[in-house]
Amino acid sequence: MTLGFAAQAKELDRVVFLEAHPDDLASEMGTAVLMKGIYEMHVIDYTHGEWGCGEEKATNGWTKAKRTQEESDVCKALGAKLHWLDEVDGHAYAGKDSTERLAALLKELKPRAVIMHWPICDHPDHVMSYAAGMKALHLAGLFHSTEVYFHFQQYQNRNFQPRIYVDITKVMDERNRLIRMYECQDGARLADYKEQVGRVFGKMTGYSVECLEAYSLMTGTCGPGRCIFDKLPRTSY
Repeated sequence: MTLGFAAQAKELDRVVFLEAHPDDLASEMGTAVLMKGIYEMHVIDYTHGEWGCGEEKATNGWTKAKRTQEESDVCKALGAKLHWLDEVDGHAYAGKDSTERLAALLKELKPRAVIMHWPICDHPDHVMSYAAGMKALHLAGLFHSTEVYFHFQQYQNRNFQPRIYVDITKVMDERNRLIRMYECQDGARLADYKEQVGRVFGKMTGYSVECLEAYSLMTGTCGPGRCIFDKLPRTSY
């Protein structure tokens, strides 16, 4: 008996990128490009980044519409599915409603891994999205079965402790193209800055690679043989 293609196709493990704002994904963009076709990717944005272009454009709705469209275009190019929690930029809170909605979404998706903001951070929205993510994993009953990682947000993070480095050298052109799509956040400058940070990591680690993206991990949720990064170029623990 020959099974049809749909029956033979293996379902991909799911990876969730939990972000506070559109364009936070820029810190993981090279990794996301490398994951395309390996994992089923989902991007969950806690806010629409409404206040990212000044008061006038926030109050008339321009920024929300623009940043929502930019994030949608980036996710489409990545083949990632986009979800919104509709908290307000600058006023995000890990409250009961948004946390329970996030928990319901995670329970439905059953991701193998969640990548979120590092909790020691100068930006309150980043901290709130982290807090909501941790509580939602608990509410969804996924806390002990899901790999949890933290991405590096450059100058806003404090005491970040990288354990995993992903070599994104071969996908730099595509990575930078996608980051430049965040036009209202000066995507060209953002892409250049992220590339400089990646090259610094490349020099610091001694791996003799041009550009790296760095991650920390929640102890006990992953390790060699059980880590989403094992399928990507050059990782370390």
